[in-house]
Amino acid sequence: MPEIRDFCNADLPDLARVWSQHWSATGAPPPVSTTIIERAILSRMFFTSRELLVATIDGKVEAWCHFTRPGQSIDDQAAEDVAILSAICFTPAGLECCDDLLLAAMDRIAAMGCHSILAGPLRDQQCGYVGLPPIGHGIGVPDYDVRVSSLLSRHGFRPGGSYERLAVTTAPYRPPVNREMMQFRRTTRSECSGVVPQQTRYASAMAHMDIEHYQLINHRNGDRLAHCRLWLSDPEAQVMNCSEAILDLSVIERPHELTPAEVFLVSVMVQSMATRCVFRVETVIDAESSTLSEQLTNLHFESVGGGQRWKKEF
Repeated sequence: MPEIRDFCNADLPDLARVWSQHWSATGAPPPVSTTIIERAILSRMFFTSRELLVATIDGKVEAWCHFTRPGQSIDDQAAEDVAILSAICFTPAGLECCDDLLLAAMDRIAAMGCHSILAGPLRDQQCGYVGLPPIGHGIGVPDYDVRVSSLLSRHGFRPGGSYERLAVTTAPYRPPVNREMMQFRRTTRSECSGVVPQQTRYASAMAHMDIEHYQLINHRNGDRLAHCRLWLSDPEAQVMNCSEAILDLSVIERPHELTPAEVFLVSVMVQSMATRCVFRVETVIDAESSTLSEQLTNLHFESVGGGQRWKKEF
């Protein structure tokens, strides 16, 4: 008989095993170890065992799920109303108990006072999953993870938005050349500074990442023309591969379109990465952001997958 219970420390090796088996069913096994799972999830200041449930069959862990209640607004909803189902994964044998596991998680979330659930980490900076293979920046539930999509659909979840994952290779990288880009190259400079998060939740969730803030500055008058950020793996934590980076577009001027200055700044950032042995940069955009998608495609980003954020109201 399946048993659903709270996580305990002895389950840690099983978390990594189930994670690997779950994603192996959709592609190559992710390079995730017990240590990586611990650094990404269990070491967070906000982690509590009551928010991580495991399902066992004959005493062996065959599935687990993790849900969190971030301390800030999400998708224009008050924080106290929303929980994020950050992960639900299972082995082939765990298909027998994954429905019971999800129902138990939903009961626990409702008991916390939440009125809705968002399934799948999206552009994550709140749950600790950012950079964890194969999550990357987070596209909700990947389209290829049809088992989880089917599970959520069976229990009343509905798609709440579609997202596209784009990536660019930095070696070799040749940015577009046109009159406007040449003008920026002659009249501007870029500056990079480290970001030390001040918000407690954000700081804890991003503890395994180094955040760099880039600005494009006019040589003549000192005006700041554009802002962008890169997230890179902390070399000591090594949750995300150190040869990869995430482009954070949350600080751009308009959410669904880059200004000409931002286009140039992104190209400068990407071009500079190869000298730092960072050979891949990825980002996530809303699937309906056609202008932004076209701009990034012109900067040699390519679509490498898509996903959906699933939602359920109580």
